[in-house]
Parts: sequence; structure tokens; C-alpha cells
Amino acid sequence: MTYIIAGPYGSGKTEFCIHLAKEICKDKPTVLADLDVVNLSFRSREKVELLEKLGIELVAGNLDNNTGQDLPAVNYSFLSAIPANKNLIMDLAGGEPGINLLSYCYDYLKETDYEFLCVLNMFRPDAETPEKMINFVRSINNKAKIKVTGLVANGHMIHHTETEHILKNREAVIAASKILEIPHRMTIMKKSFHEELKNKIDFTEQLILFENLEMREDWQ
Repeated sequence: MTYIIAGPYGSGKTEFCIHLAKEICKDKPTVLADLDVVNLSFRSREKVELLEKLGIELVAGNLDNNTGQDLPAVNYSFLSAIPANKNLIMDLAGGEPGINLLSYCYDYLKETDYEFLCVLNMFRPDAETPEKMINFVRSINNKAKIKVTGLVANGHMIHHTETEHILKNREAVIAASKILEIPHRMTIMKKSFHEELKNKIDFTEQLILFENLEMREDWQ
């Protein structure tokens, strides 16, 4: 399966990609492609050692992962994961730059099973309301040759996250999902929040649960 991950800047795409990779690598070899050529920090290539320990292959820029990180270079070798029948996660840059990159991959993607997921966090710009979420997803669908197939609720305020943030954001994503007629596929949250909510909420979507944030150290 190929997972294409898009979303507004700061929505938590990369955090989601890391935890999604940790989940799906249990069943099949997994490649995580860091395709963020815009942001200079909080990129999945920063977690290469963690990923390698889990057996997850990271593909980043054309240069060594630890050098030249400021260069907008893309290594398209990640596309070899598709004919090799590996899981592939494409961690796109936020906004339009990430969508533009997809045009170079279309001929590969159209021949494979994929999920094009949009990560939405109402506590970040461009997704503060269901209406803004809808507008963002429609803007992606208007620009990309392939269409968004599912929405991911990622309501967080980094280390200040509380259950109300998760619930409020999830409700907004569900509302946007109904208007867009695009399924709400996943919600991501810490396991401690799920323990608090599991007897109160009927989660019909897939849950991506984690112990701790990977892209933010405790002191950040």
C-alpha cells in the first residue's frame, strides 16, 4: 500500500507519518520518503536512527541524510518501493509545494493501491473550522491529478494537548468529511488520551496511538 500524506503547514503530517510507519512496518517492509523540500526543521529525515532501528527505510534528499539538508533535492528512488510491493509513505511538504511534487509520481501511483490522506488540525492555520478544512481539501483536489481519499484528525497543541483538543478537532473533521463525501479514515492521539476516551466515544475510524511525540523532544 502507498500512503500519500498532505496537509496544511504545521498540521503534524510528519509526526503522523512516523507513527503510521511504526504501525504498518509490523506487517510488511516499509519505506518512508521525506519529500519536504520547504521546511528546514521537523522533517522525518531527522529520525533516521529511530527508523533504521525499526527496520523502516528512509529516503530523503539526493545527498547524505546528514548533509545538505537545506537543499531542495528530491530522491525519487522511493518509487522503487511500489513494484517491490513494499509499504510506501510519502511525507509531502505542506501546502501547494507538496502537491506539485505529485505530478512527477503520477504514472507510478495510478497503477497501485494508494490512500491519499489529508492531515487536519484545527489549531493550525488553514484548518481552523470545518469550512476551512473543506476549502483546503478542495484546493488539493483541484490541483492534483489524484484525489484525496481520506481525512486524518490530528488535533493537538503539542505538549499542551488535552482531550478537548482531540475531540473538538475530530468533530470538525467529521463535519468536513460529510460535506466533502470523503471518509474520515484515521485519528491520531497519545495512548493515555485513548484510555480516557475509549469508553465515551465510538471510534469507527482507525486509530494511530503513540506513547510519546517523536518530532518534539520533551523540552521543546
